[in-house]
Amino acid sequence: MPKTITINPRWGQADETHDPWVLAHFRARPSDVLITTAPKAGTTWMQQILHQMRTGGDPNFDSIDRVVPWLERPRPGMNWQQVLDWYDTLPEPRLFKTHCTAEQTPGIGTAYVVLTMRDPRDCCVSFYHHIMNLNDSARELVGLECPPSFASHVERWLAFGAWYRNVKSWWPYRDHERVLLLRYQDLKRDLTGSVDRIAALLGWALTPEHKAAVLEYSSFNWMKAHDEKFSQQIPSRAPLFKTGHFIREGKVGAYRALMTPELERRILERAREELEPECLRFLEVE
Repeated sequence: MPKTITINPRWGQADETHDPWVLAHFRARPSDVLITTAPKAGTTWMQQILHQMRTGGDPNFDSIDRVVPWLERPRPGMNWQQVLDWYDTLPEPRLFKTHCTAEQTPGIGTAYVVLTMRDPRDCCVSFYHHIMNLNDSARELVGLECPPSFASHVERWLAFGAWYRNVKSWWPYRDHERVLLLRYQDLKRDLTGSVDRIAALLGWALTPEHKAAVLEYSSFNWMKAHDEKFSQQIPSRAPLFKTGHFIREGKVGAYRALMTPELERRILERAREELEPECLRFLEVE
């Protein structure tokens, strides 16, 4: 009988968006940068910001996932070792996105970590539009169902609890010397200052011309006009999203247009139950 190979359960269970074998065997480098966020908390925006900072301004990339891969994402036609072999060919500094909690993220203390935290109400609403704007075949591919109503979506979002797990797990690292915790609203209010903070953490020197390119290519208008570069987050020949609907609004407080006071109350009550008061104040939800 062949010996069964197991891995530590800390790396999670395999599904359409999560390969625990990649996480278990990934070896971080000191120059790596991991973008660690809850879903719809500014992940794609931070991928773009860091890619532009690294390259000095690159408007010609084909897909953000090719230049800043989703670390734990299964790759069709590739086993976990082949995925890691591909990662080893990427030029330094390597950039990766992940939706893992701190407990599931490899390389803390070796790699740099840049994470954005966003108001849970906005994350919930943004994820609803994310699901609704997927094509039917794409929803089936990633194991998502179109909710019959927004209220039912909130129920599912609360039951899954990814936002709460992510924020709770990363909050203790807020003062770590290789971790930068940014708020989504601060990126919106002062992108220039946020880029400066990222550059200071990573030790990346930016010329004025370089910074101007980063700000231009990371602007909402530029990303919206080049939506196709960001909507193809997994390898597929068919479009995953309705044309022009991946980069949607990116507003702060947009949840107010859709969320009832009762649904808002439930989201915030759970945040108060699970997060420290200091974290709630930092997020500006208390």
